[in-house]
Amino acid sequence: MNEIDFSKVGLEMKKRRAALGVTQEKVAKDLECTVAFISNVENNRAKLNLRLLLYYSKLCNVSVDTLLSAGRESSTTQDAQELLDLELMRVFHQLSEADQKRVVRMIKAFGRE
Repeated sequence: MNEIDFSKVGLEMKKRRAALGVTQEKVAKDLECTVAFISNVENNRAKLNLRLLLYYSKLCNVSVDTLLSAGRESSTTQDAQELLDLELMRVFHQLSEADQKRVVRMIKAFGRE
């Protein structure tokens, strides 16, 4: 079994959180912990726990395995696609609900061509 580099997992969590525009303060508030703890986990100064891993998984709309895979060797193509997905999610969530519905209709129509 491959070893997991948890420093890379923390950095991946940090990258994804920041890409979504979510602050460490929001994460700390949601989890009822300190901002320092969140920072320490993201920067590999404190151990990652399951509760935090599950929170980030839900926040970023990815599987736990996706987050953990950052600590293993991965392809650059997959990394590039995931970054694009994050950027699309970030932009999409900044739109009004009406605009989100329009975008979804356009994407569905585009996919039929």
